[in-house]
Amino acid sequence: MKWKLALLLSFLAIPSVSAIGDLTIYAEASYKSQDSAPILVEHFHGAGGDEHFTDLKKLDSEGEISLINWWTEPGENNQWPSDDAYSRAMFHEIETFPSNVVNGEIVNTITPREIQNDISIDSNIQLIGSTEVELINITATWTNPANLQSLTQIHLFIIEKNAEDSSGRITHNLLRDWAPSSSFIFTNNSTNYWNSTITRDHLSGAGINLNDASHANEYEIMIVMIGAFEGEEGVRTLSLQRNDMPTKWQSATSSDYLAPALLLISLIVIICFVVKAEYNREKGLPRLEGNWISKDTIEYRITAGNSLKISEFKLDDNWKASSGIKRERLSAGEIKSGEMKLTGAGILQIKLSVDVEDLGEWTLDLNLPDNSSND
Repeated sequence: MKWKLALLLSFLAIPSVSAIGDLTIYAEASYKSQDSAPILVEHFHGAGGDEHFTDLKKLDSEGEISLINWWTEPGENNQWPSDDAYSRAMFHEIETFPSNVVNGEIVNTITPREIQNDISIDSNIQLIGSTEVELINITATWTNPANLQSLTQIHLFIIEKNAEDSSGRITHNLLRDWAPSSSFIFTNNSTNYWNSTITRDHLSGAGINLNDASHANEYEIMIVMIGAFEGEEGVRTLSLQRNDMPTKWQSATSSDYLAPALLLISLIVIICFVVKAEYNREKGLPRLEGNWISKDTIEYRITAGNSLKISEFKLDDNWKASSGIKRERLSAGEIKSGEMKLTGAGILQIKLSVDVEDLGEWTLDLNLPDNSSND
């Protein structure tokens, strides 16, 4: 029905934060850029690498490295995400597992150290939903201190600190989701306002379940810029920002959202008026229907919504009628039917002008296919 379509289209006009329904910001936190960070170690898990991984886990827990655990261990019962892991491994040309990558290089020995963040990236994380978290909205802001090479990317990593599968296996810093992006400005002194929104379906596919954000800090978000400034060779980590996801206990006060809430309420009120008007129009407009009942006779039906007055009846030039539809008034809900003898050829087109109470003047159309047996 048209009014249902109007309802759908109207709600699509609401900003994305309210597009799923009665959405709430469960948790939000802003993070200032870290001046430095432990070196990024991308670990590609593999069969028989548990002892080596235990050492990495200890270094990460002690704040000596920033560890990402890409799960590449084979197995029919593997329930942890591996598609991104194998894609990343192919990018680094890794052929044997386990393997470690630091600054784009495969390394056998990990030397913990701090890196200076050459680019200061401030960020904000919002967990948004209705009955549970359905969206993660991440924004980041920074100013380029120099021209960036075109190969530079922002990598968004979502990590589960201690992931457990249905078999009871537990692993540390499991990579749940990875999204590289080059959608920002590369030129010197340019300020970037970067954004990434992760939807409910994407979260579900990655095995990320935040519920009501009470324990969202079981996940971490890393925003890592990997690339180089113009004139440099190779790639490196230009900035690494690592933070826990905010919990609902960190949510901002309700006054922070008063203006957006008022805007949303205003939009909903407008939408209600639009939908009500469309519903009233559809309910109030009449219908003209008909069909052939013999080679030269049709049966027609006029069903009134609101009360109306029939003002004019017209046929196209290829047809003539022995009698038309009389000018008269119909009450709301009244049905007028009748038969009409016709002569002519081709598609039959009838136009009926009506004046509908509260809705004004309308023209009803009835088109019937050529009656091949009609003389």
